[in-house]
Amino acid sequence: MNDRPPVSTQRRTFLVLLGVGLFDMTVMGRLVGIQGLNARRLQALADEVHFRAIPLAAPRGNIVDRTGRLLAGSHHVLSLYARPLQTRGRRAQEAVLLAELTGLAPELVLRRLHRRQGFVWLKRHLSPLEADAVKSQLSALPGIYLIAETTRYYPQGHLAGPVLGFTGIDNQGLAGLELTYNRVLAGRPGKIEEEYTAQGEPLIRSQQRVTRPQAGDSLRLSLDSTIQWIAERACERAMAETGAKSVSVVAVNPTTGGVLALAQRPSFDPNFFRQYEARDYRVWAVSDTNPPGSIFKPITLAAALEAGTTSAGSGFFCPGFKIVAGRKVNCWRLGGHGPQSLSQVVMNSCNVGFMDLGLGLGVDAFYHWIDAFQLNGKSHIDLPGEARSILPAASRVTSLDLAVMAFGQTLTVTSINLLNSVAAIANRGVLLKPHVVDTIQSPQGKLLRRVAAEPVGRVISPANSRLVQEMMVGVVSRGTGKQAKIPGYRIAGKTGTAQKVVNGRVMEGVYIASFVGFAPVPDPQVALMVNIDEPKGAFYGGQVAAPVFRRVMQQILHYWRIPPSHPIHRPAAGESVMVPDLVDLDPSTAENDAAVSGFPVQFTGEGDVVVAQSVEYGGWRPAGTVVRLRLGKRPVIYLQWVTVPDFRQLTVAAAHRLASGLGLNVDGEETSNVVRGQSIAPGSEVKAGTTVWLQTG
Repeated sequence: MNDRPPVSTQRRTFLVLLGVGLFDMTVMGRLVGIQGLNARRLQALADEVHFRAIPLAAPRGNIVDRTGRLLAGSHHVLSLYARPLQTRGRRAQEAVLLAELTGLAPELVLRRLHRRQGFVWLKRHLSPLEADAVKSQLSALPGIYLIAETTRYYPQGHLAGPVLGFTGIDNQGLAGLELTYNRVLAGRPGKIEEEYTAQGEPLIRSQQRVTRPQAGDSLRLSLDSTIQWIAERACERAMAETGAKSVSVVAVNPTTGGVLALAQRPSFDPNFFRQYEARDYRVWAVSDTNPPGSIFKPITLAAALEAGTTSAGSGFFCPGFKIVAGRKVNCWRLGGHGPQSLSQVVMNSCNVGFMDLGLGLGVDAFYHWIDAFQLNGKSHIDLPGEARSILPAASRVTSLDLAVMAFGQTLTVTSINLLNSVAAIANRGVLLKPHVVDTIQSPQGKLLRRVAAEPVGRVISPANSRLVQEMMVGVVSRGTGKQAKIPGYRIAGKTGTAQKVVNGRVMEGVYIASFVGFAPVPDPQVALMVNIDEPKGAFYGGQVAAPVFRRVMQQILHYWRIPPSHPIHRPAAGESVMVPDLVDLDPSTAENDAAVSGFPVQFTGEGDVVVAQSVEYGGWRPAGTVVRLRLGKRPVIYLQWVTVPDFRQLTVAAAHRLASGLGLNVDGEETSNVVRGQSIAPGSEVKAGTTVWLQTG
């Protein structure tokens, strides 16, 4: 008897077992995939359903100046959010109440509460009053919560506003250094995650996961807030005195490439950036190109000396014009300068002499030195929006183009790029890359990166650098830049007056007055440029820009305690001397500066700063004349308009208190204790800082 099952049964059994085996293998493979290979992804999908995340913003790193003074920091504010699923049944009432507490529109709040989301922002960065109001009503607002966030603040207000930039509502950098170094400053955000049911209710014994935010790294700048303040005060004053469209002052350390100041007016306060026009957000010295005019001439001079096409002993003749390619190109002095040495060409800013230098170089050599000084591109400073210089293509340049470019027309450059090139002349011929950030530090203060002086290359020899420096000293001591003189110091400088180009066309009667230079020679520590855009009235650089340069440079030299390089010769009694600018100086510095020029001073009032002087700067008086200086407790606010009050019948002391509160200055002979008259009629609108002369008796 055969007990073996039939073949058909064996086959069916085999197929069943094979099917079961394949099924087991499929299930096992699926389990391996779920529990092993795809575990993390599936866990994340589950967490998305069960966990609701609340973002935790990371504090941005601080920005401080070279001395450690805080320029940008972060502080905590409260923000309002909702979990819409938890507000069901009360949304209409909550929308009305929240609108009253926060100033939002009820319709906007209601739309947000109706969203099918686990988390919705209602209002970011509540004011202290709004936060207190919401706190008092939270018990009546189920599903509504407060959370602490960080926001940016700028304790120095307007100071260096365009350089620092600002951040958006999510603390992301939108302009200035905040934008350039956003990844460094931003840090890493964190979050709080909690488990909730599908209905939005928190689970009993739910897990809570906290990812702590990591603060951003901090920036220490090469910028010096004291020098920045000096430069911004000078911009304000120049705007008021010249009626210019805008004024900028840029200072760099020629031995490191570090920017010491980038000031401009108009400017803005980054704490309230939305209240200003977007054009004020730009750092104009970086983002705008302009024809440099005669401040470009030191570059032409350096190139010609280095190329060997001229020398200190070369002679020139200026009849007042030069015929180039059949066109007559005038010198600024129509009568001409006559026979001159090279140093006299520079001292007199002679256009004809510089045309000779440019034509002597030729197009190829001229463009070679333009490239060497990096004037045919960008300086690559660490600020956003840098513009590129605009020059005609070398292949299309005619002899006429070359002659005009040699004295700074037919090309446009940024202020920072040209100043950096002039700084190379001050730095023994070595061109450096300019920078605003000196170091990057961790939140714990550990040094992460130091921005050392970065040489781009040597552009001229040390010997030619010294020669150009000495010729630029002659511009200030004997030439067109006399108003930049500072007693006791050797100042190198160059004046510039360029016709402005708008939409590719030269505008008649519209100018940019400028001055560029460095001090002290022979060991320059500061290179400085002043640009005054569209001044009203006087427009030559030597008239309007050189005094601003002198004012800023003198205060920097005093601030850094750089001693005079040679003895100061005081004028003899009775000798006619120009009265120095003493406003905005502290009493000690003002007294010393006046004494150097031969003027004793008499102080009136109380305070730490000179707010008015009896003889205006630039006036000429015999040495020995007493100059009366009015002291105040705060500097003059030049760009603010003030209504003159009626001082009559007030005591002199009361008049002084009233004037001080308004930002006005008062002066006059005090023959009585009661004011009887005033030099400016009551109700008149004047600039803050104006002096009203009072009559008493």
